[in-house]
Amino acid sequence: MIYMLDTDTISNVVREHPKVIKKLIKHENDTICISALTGAELFYGLEKKNSQRLFDEVRSVIGKCTIIDFDASQSELYGKIRVELEKSGTPLGNMDLLIAAAAISTGAILVSHNTKHFSKVKGLKIEDWC
Repeated sequence: MIYMLDTDTISNVVREHPKVIKKLIKHENDTICISALTGAELFYGLEKKNSQRLFDEVRSVIGKCTIIDFDASQSELYGKIRVELEKSGTPLGNMDLLIAAAAISTGAILVSHNTKHFSKVKGLKIEDWC
């Protein structure tokens, strides 16, 4: 299986959330990845916090993950998802839509505590490890 960790999940790994760590260990033989967009969100937050300790911890965690670059197929899927959600009156933030498109395109299960939020996206597999 492929598991794509959302920004909140990476934060929970850094905080050593016991349930998240247990699931991560359980899936150690699976592919664990993040979207490059999740990396962008993380580094934006780190710049705001200006904490070298947190920067080092996050870098250590994402250094163990496969980084999935955003590509043309994900761009196309993003457009379709965004229009569907706008038509249904349930839009999401652009970064979340981009991450959802990355997970679907990669065939990954998105690991996020924001399951209610992401459940609006058709075809997205989601797990909450919290």
